[in-house]
Amino acid sequence: MTAHLQDYVASGYFLSRHAGVRDCTGIELRRVSLAHDHSRRRFFPESWTLSWCRETREQRIKEAAVFGIAEGDLDEVMAWADRSFDSVFGAWDVFFTLDDARAAARSFLRSAVELELWGVGLHRTLVSAFCERSAPPPQKPGYAPAGASAIHVATCMRSAPLADGGTVLGHEVLIDVGCSFNSPESLHVDERELFRDAGLVPNTHGLIASFDEALACCQFLEADASEDGDERAGWLPWLLVRYSL
Repeated sequence: MTAHLQDYVASGYFLSRHAGVRDCTGIELRRVSLAHDHSRRRFFPESWTLSWCRETREQRIKEAAVFGIAEGDLDEVMAWADRSFDSVFGAWDVFFTLDDARAAARSFLRSAVELELWGVGLHRTLVSAFCERSAPPPQKPGYAPAGASAIHVATCMRSAPLADGGTVLGHEVLIDVGCSFNSPESLHVDERELFRDAGLVPNTHGLIASFDEALACCQFLEADASEDGDERAGWLPWLLVRYSL
């Protein structure tokens, strides 16, 4: 089944590059993945760009260097991030529009090697259930209200179709964990075995071309988690689209 972008609500746009550095677990995710745990891919902006987050100056310089940002330019990047948080992007690396993601790339990431710009979308038939599940809990008396995740904001509060003009990469089976996504393989599930059991053949990116097949894989995961008593629920097929910078 060919994906029609108008059938998908934009859940954010992401700037990233494959840094090639494994973490201590040695787990190696596919190159095309929005999963964050154990990923060798680094995303921008992330919390190190925000002055009110706890990273040290040394940590910020190291993270900036991954994207070709010189130490002398770091303060400018941080000033932009402080101004742009919650309007241009949300925690921690979700841009709300394609134009803003492109503008950030052209302003600050001109020296980043093999920089990628992806959009992620959720099929309209799944949006209502996702928004209900991902909505922040009711405010408790005496406590500040919990904020919505940037993925929830993009999908449910700034609802718009995925931008035209990109190259569809396929559907990735992902779970929204609040400020990021994870995939079965980033959570130590053997995806080859999963796809085989679900009767699926991934495309050249390791993704699933058909929405219906990707949805069936999510349902397979949900049923398996229920049998095992796994509390992780909410697997959905998210469409990944590559855009020019």
